[in-house]
Amino acid sequence: MFGRRVVFGKKQEASGELKEAERPAPGADGAAPAFHKKQWDDPRIGSMLRDAGFAPDDAASIVPTADNRLAVFAAANKRLQERTETFNRDMTARHGHCNAVPFLVIDQKIWDGPHGGFLYGQMDLIGYDEWNVIMLAGDPQTTESCGLAGHPGFLPAVTQIMIEHVTEWKARHNALLETFGIAATGGRDIPHEQYEMEKDTLRREIIDKAGWMKPRIIDDLLRKG
Repeated sequence: MFGRRVVFGKKQEASGELKEAERPAPGADGAAPAFHKKQWDDPRIGSMLRDAGFAPDDAASIVPTADNRLAVFAAANKRLQERTETFNRDMTARHGHCNAVPFLVIDQKIWDGPHGGFLYGQMDLIGYDEWNVIMLAGDPQTTESCGLAGHPGFLPAVTQIMIEHVTEWKARHNALLETFGIAATGGRDIPHEQYEMEKDTLRREIIDKAGWMKPRIIDDLLRKG
């Protein structure tokens, strides 16, 4: 389906140079707020912000937006590493060996590209979270002992499919902003119940699509492996 065989040893980048996220609207003092209240109230994002050393009312949190994004992604990447270590430890205890490596459905190239600001800045999504991650075998022994599909590195066909989906989602979100008369730079702070409902539906669709892709990627890799 996706046109690439397993190549052990070639992995997706675990991190990369992240481009600046879309900047939120400035506050009354002219400084751009580091993060929005909705992000602090989100149990997942708020927890990662606190792990990264930010506080909701801390003046030190008013820093360049790119730095904020790097800190949040670094905290999320650390959590992914911890989940991977736990997964490998548990699977090793059961099977004697496990060297699983994370695979991102919406991969690092997309997050670092022109659509990353939409996914993170508008949809409040982080690619290292579980919704976007598959654990795949980092070596043939892991495939044999644990039954995991081998990690292929990048899958260009999957990247292209997801770019097409993200482009469509971004266009639909821009249409929502236009429909409700919300500026793209400050729309997240403008209360509009219908807009928020539509945006949450779109966000759920993105997460569901990644979930739909996972078993298909795994099945394709197992067939080719």
